[in-house]
Amino acid sequence: MSATVCLIPRRVQRLLASAALCCAPLAVAHAATLTVYGAMGYDQHVAQAFTKATGIPVNLIHLSTGPLLARVQAESRNPQWDVLWLDGNQAMQTFATQGLLQCGWSPAVRYTALGQQLMPPDHCWQPVGVTYAGVILYNPKVIGPADWPKTWSDLAKPALRGKVGMDNPAISGPTYPLVAGLLQHLGEAQGKAYFERLKANGLKVFPTNSVTLRALQYGQIDAAVVQSSAAIGFLHDMPTLRIATPAPATVLPSDLAIGKQVSGPLQQQARRFVQWVLSPAGQAAMQQGDPDADSNYLPLLEGAAALPSLKQLGTGQPLVLAPAVWGPKEPQVIDWFTAQIAR
Repeated sequence: MSATVCLIPRRVQRLLASAALCCAPLAVAHAATLTVYGAMGYDQHVAQAFTKATGIPVNLIHLSTGPLLARVQAESRNPQWDVLWLDGNQAMQTFATQGLLQCGWSPAVRYTALGQQLMPPDHCWQPVGVTYAGVILYNPKVIGPADWPKTWSDLAKPALRGKVGMDNPAISGPTYPLVAGLLQHLGEAQGKAYFERLKANGLKVFPTNSVTLRALQYGQIDAAVVQSSAAIGFLHDMPTLRIATPAPATVLPSDLAIGKQVSGPLQQQARRFVQWVLSPAGQAAMQQGDPDADSNYLPLLEGAAALPSLKQLGTGQPLVLAPAVWGPKEPQVIDWFTAQIAR
């Protein structure tokens, strides 16, 4: 069986699942359809591999992060999903605070030290892997060697005036953690002053990674601040570009959560999905599903190896955001960025 992307009404899905449970042999009676809301580039491939391995059908609804967050919020009184999969534990913290997530359960897996650090104390979601929310991808052919950007402050150099671009945190899911990370590292006042210096130096703000990278490709900018997985993927097409991983590099975890409303056999299927994603087979499916973007992640499981492409990032200095602090602050930080930086 393969994963499907469809919009069958939830009520009809439940009726069909109930009918299947009544009429199916006991050996397959547990295989209710699992609805997964995902914003990961590899989620379709993972869902298909999971169904092939377990026989459990998956109804995958794939959206980019911003629209997916809006949909989950709009459905908060009547969730239509069983499992949620997206980048960013700030959003997961918000949904946990709103009572939308099932807490208190974690699969028995061996996390690395970073994975253990990213595990929430109340076990409301599970970290799966990490990327860096922002690295610098630049064109060394048009920027002099003395001005190659290696640090965050280098982006404000006069030599890069009007030649630096980044995504808009109001639209791009990975960009809010990037902004929040620098505010946490520098302090909010100094962090905001940093972005104001970038704006004064001609910073260009684009909607998403793909638009920012296109601007780099066509020479509108010479340096792009984008998610690390997108930067590595873009190097497949433009290998003459270079990546710099400034310190600190805010880690952006990919997280899985189960809806609070999920119970009974469906809860077992949801837990099985989470366990499978965190198995060697699930990790392999993640690394195969989106080689030009999200598959370029750093594993959080002991013994799991990253793709060779991750070597291009060098040795980063990871910064972990406190989701309980920066989740509630997201609306006000985005409003500030929109009013003071993006315009």
